[in-house]
Amino acid sequence: MKKLLTNLIIFLFLSVAFADGDLTFVESSAQPEDVNRVRITWITKDESQLKHFIIKRSNDDNNFVELDRVLPKGPGYRYEYIDEDVLFKSGGAVFYKIVAEKKDGTRVETISMMVHPSISTVYRTWGAIKAMFR
Repeated sequence: MKKLLTNLIIFLFLSVAFADGDLTFVESSAQPEDVNRVRITWITKDESQLKHFIIKRSNDDNNFVELDRVLPKGPGYRYEYIDEDVLFKSGGAVFYKIVAEKKDGTRVETISMMVHPSISTVYRTWGAIKAMFR
């Protein structure tokens, strides 16, 4: 099942450099690991003025909910967040954002990622059925 999901995802790798030089995202990805679980990873180059990262999720790429906040651990660190409560609806994508917030409260940049499994038996599994009724 894990191999099937790996073959069904879209990776989005971004290299985003911030204009003010406070932070540079080197890499990011979002990858499904199970019917209702997604692994989000990212690496930064510079975090000198960073307060935290805010992880958000949306089913429509417009209305995002905050999932968690992650404290910076230093440049080059490979961050990982696992979203264990994902519901893929009717073949639609799930969207994620990682927002970098500075110590003064300003948000310096956002990385956007999308996870989109293709239509398959994934939606007919018991885990997906249970997730619809949460």
